[in-house]
Amino acid sequence: MSPVISPNLSAARNSLARKMSSLTSGHVLRGACWNYRVLEPVKGDNTHISTVFKAQIVARDSRVVPEVPEWALIKVASPSDQNATKNLQREVLTYRLPDVASAKCFRKMYDVIDDSTIALEWLDTTLAEVEYHPDIRTYSLIGTLLRAAFTSCVVLENHRHVNTDYKPANILLSGIRTDRAIAKVGDLGLVVPVGELFNAQPYAMRAPEVFLGNACTEPSQVWAVAAMLLCWIKPGVLGVWDSPHPLINEAWSMAKIQRLFPHWEIPPPEMVNGDILKVAVNSARSLCKEMPELLAILPFDEETQKVEMPQQLRDLLRFILVPDPKARPSASSVLASREFRRFENYVDV
Repeated sequence: MSPVISPNLSAARNSLARKMSSLTSGHVLRGACWNYRVLEPVKGDNTHISTVFKAQIVARDSRVVPEVPEWALIKVASPSDQNATKNLQREVLTYRLPDVASAKCFRKMYDVIDDSTIALEWLDTTLAEVEYHPDIRTYSLIGTLLRAAFTSCVVLENHRHVNTDYKPANILLSGIRTDRAIAKVGDLGLVVPVGELFNAQPYAMRAPEVFLGNACTEPSQVWAVAAMLLCWIKPGVLGVWDSPHPLINEAWSMAKIQRLFPHWEIPPPEMVNGDILKVAVNSARSLCKEMPELLAILPFDEETQKVEMPQQLRDLLRFILVPDPKARPSASSVLASREFRRFENYVDV
């Protein structure tokens, strides 16, 4: 017997197929204020589930309006992909939270073109596409992106929301070869109310308490920002980069945290809930004592000596990366901290 396909779903798929086939170079999308001429598809880091294009912004009349940006990013979610559609809807709702749309730390949303298409601010590159170099321009960029990321945390916390998807590919940059680099947080499709999502955050940026079965909360996103920076500076030090098998990704990632922060104790299986988590913590407790790749990871101060960075940056990362969420500083505390001021002063000298 042939499956019955909902007319609405079929129509949505046909509509998307027509849209995707029409989004070729030169196609013009009509927005609320401006039009957008599609130029080319944009290849991301292969973790994004929406389709994105670079577009040229076209004013509606011949008058030159200086406020009109030159470029935009068009994001399209397939109606047949529930995750992509839900993330796009969440992103739109996040921009409608008070202060988010106007905050300079977030990429601007220009238009909601239709239920599956939005137009966003274009920036030159992402942190994922930039290589770390131990020089003053890079340290200045780090200060800029940390201020943007932690400010974004504060804005979201004011609405009891958290961003569960901080990662280098979502830190957007422009002017990085100048003294006035711009850093903004983008891709807000995984911004959710505090306590709503479990098992979220990319492995390398996932907070210890989230690995142990807790929901993402304000301290979790603070950890994620600092872990993101550490992983950019020293790739593979956290997460599943060298995990031998996907089935042990959680255990492998927890073991790395324990190696970096030996005072963090991975609880025994009887102290956590759920059969899968019990297996993961039991494996993690063994892996961090047995696997050569993990044994090569030294405690934080020694491990970070393997890469050149100013002591002020090392002190700042240590200040933030506290495995116990109750002892971890808040985003606003980080921005007001002596450690952050010392790093900024080092950059400004």
